[in-house]
Amino acid sequence: MQTIARANRVAEGKSNGLIVDYIGIVKALRKALADYTANQGGGEGTDPTVDKEKLIARIHEIIAAASAFLGEHDFSLDALVNTKIGTFEQLSLLQDATNAMCETLEIRKTYQTYASELARLMKYVDRNDVDAQTRTYKDAIIAIYDALQKKRKHSDNTDLMVEINGIVNEYIVIEQQQPGLNPSKRFDISNIDFDILIKEFAKTKKQNLVMKDLQDLIQVRLDSMLISNPRRIDYLLRYQEIITAYNSEQDRATIEKTFMDLMDLANSMDSEQQRYVREGFTSDEELSLYDMLFSDNLSKEDIKAIKKVAVDLLAKIKSKIAELDHWTDKQETKAAVDNLIRDTLWAELPECYDEVSISMYRQQIYEYIYTRYRVVA
Repeated sequence: MQTIARANRVAEGKSNGLIVDYIGIVKALRKALADYTANQGGGEGTDPTVDKEKLIARIHEIIAAASAFLGEHDFSLDALVNTKIGTFEQLSLLQDATNAMCETLEIRKTYQTYASELARLMKYVDRNDVDAQTRTYKDAIIAIYDALQKKRKHSDNTDLMVEINGIVNEYIVIEQQQPGLNPSKRFDISNIDFDILIKEFAKTKKQNLVMKDLQDLIQVRLDSMLISNPRRIDYLLRYQEIITAYNSEQDRATIEKTFMDLMDLANSMDSEQQRYVREGFTSDEELSLYDMLFSDNLSKEDIKAIKKVAVDLLAKIKSKIAELDHWTDKQETKAAVDNLIRDTLWAELPECYDEVSISMYRQQIYEYIYTRYRVVA
């Protein structure tokens, strides 16, 4: 019984255990449990195991449910299963399925539940337990699931808008080829202006898939921007508002409006990421310290002064951290960095910064440095 209990021990991502019984332990256990529970309602509900036939039946049940769910959203799983592997048609159908499952967040989650449970259960069956057709349908369901989970690779030195153009361009290209027709011509819209990009989005049949990749792309960039500069929280709040509105009510007008809202957001994000150049800094980190020190009603001379403070302070902090071994592990090394920030702010900030404000900026900068440079700067 202890062996069986260990196989069924709960773990994240695990739905059941698999027990291979060569000598009839399960049969003996059932008899023992029946004896011990004879006076407790006849032993009902005491069997700790489920026969493998029920596991296989559950696999077929999930495949049927996933197939029906896809059908409810205008995609035939049979079409994908019966398509030749590695063909243009298969890729197009796979994108059609992914596009259908991206229609709403609820649809996407429901499908992922089917697919993830199927993947877990298939781990506990041997090749001979299910036929080839069942495995083919399983592979198709998991392929759609993997496409939903797929994350785009992002290049740090590529403008955000260029990457968005690439996403839209990609899904305009792939269309199912009809017999007797020539393949669609590919257009590179990476250099086309904003208005034309919106018109191209309106023409694509895979708008849900474009939206998914666009959301993923912006989320990755937002995460990076917030790590660099916590003052950019407004961009995250704006993004969340757009996505919440998108998920609450969807039709063609809504999805196109959401695309335009996300494009506007991406435009402003792209501009924000280049702001350090316009402000005269050599890095986004210097701009981050400047933003923390900035306050309203500063004179031009004060702004010039705090820009210099931001540059000097960051250089001093990086130099100090380079001298220290695992500076966040020891109280004295953390104090050394904190004191450096304090002394620099007191010595170099303009006179309009009082004791209270300096103390506040010191704490904000220290927390930023502690989070961003825990190991090295």
